[in-house]
Amino acid sequence: MRRRAIVAIGLCAAAATLVAQGVTRIATTAEGLIRSAVFYHGRMVVVEHATADDAGIPRIAQTTKPIYIFWKEQPTSDRGEIRGEFWDLGRVEQGDGRFAGYDFTRVLEATARGRWPGRDQVFVLLGASIVPAAPPAAPNVRAIALAPERYEGREVKVIGRFKGRNLYGDLPQALGKGKWDFVLQSADGAVWVTGMRPKGKDFDLDPGARVDTGRWLEVVGVVGQVGSLVYITASSLRAATQPTGTAVEVAVPDRPPLPQPVVIFSAPVDDDDDVERTVRVRIQFSRDVDPKSIRDKVAVSYVPSGSAGAAPLPKLPAFTVTYNDAAHAIEVRFAEPLARFQEVRVEVLEGITALDGQPVKPWTLTFTTGGT
Repeated sequence: MRRRAIVAIGLCAAAATLVAQGVTRIATTAEGLIRSAVFYHGRMVVVEHATADDAGIPRIAQTTKPIYIFWKEQPTSDRGEIRGEFWDLGRVEQGDGRFAGYDFTRVLEATARGRWPGRDQVFVLLGASIVPAAPPAAPNVRAIALAPERYEGREVKVIGRFKGRNLYGDLPQALGKGKWDFVLQSADGAVWVTGMRPKGKDFDLDPGARVDTGRWLEVVGVVGQVGSLVYITASSLRAATQPTGTAVEVAVPDRPPLPQPVVIFSAPVDDDDDVERTVRVRIQFSRDVDPKSIRDKVAVSYVPSGSAGAAPLPKLPAFTVTYNDAAHAIEVRFAEPLARFQEVRVEVLEGITALDGQPVKPWTLTFTTGGT
């Protein structure tokens, strides 16, 4: 067989480096951590919540899945802003040296019968601390990100920096409500804004252009939620100046955007021949993509030979496309064997997105089946 290896170790390393640089603390909710664990994994977070005790193991109270807390210092309060490093234990190797100072035995016995868990099963906050929390006198972006239920359905007026269509990965998912949706960010909080084009007196901003980001806007609108995504349906926008005060004690640098997700591996490889007719096509991405965005975005066809008088193409078998979260890969399975000695084209179409909304670059694979 002719094989041209598709290797992109450098891309993976670059992505890891960018994630490692994103050390800014992120204000969110406990359910946001659970629903978007892959986004917050390994990052400093803050949630406003009560704590509870699960058979002697501290955890965040009243969540759909437990988030266990490993305190840096024993807290004096059971409610406030809980700050720490969030990890999904199933996404790291057992015995990882970064966690040498933590004993997860009791957590694993309580959740996984003492075994190392799979992904999205056991969550922890490490090196955690808690500080008193009180709602601000007037709503702000950070307060809404921390406690959206407090403001849901209410009209608010907030000021924040325009961050485009999540161009800096401030939030885990795209909102998908309208063409002009954009992220508004201030301090360590961020929310989506929808319902209005970011245009007004002295400004006309493009959500897809990084050059337009950083401008301060005042947004008036009503707070809403879709799942764990928080948004403001704007009724007015105007240019603003940076507030003189800040809700947190640390400066918040911009986090570099993650690279555009791309295909880094396929089996069979491009231009392969004598491929088994019962092949399962596997296509791996450089990082996680949104499984919901894959639907109807993978096309398969036989390629015409182009020669005069060529026989008509055979009927393509029905196929299904599934996503493997652990491998960041899709798999194409055919209901019946492919036709003999046929060139097959598999296309990753435009529209597949990463969890942060960045589009996957379209990609094409061709291979030729064998005769058995």
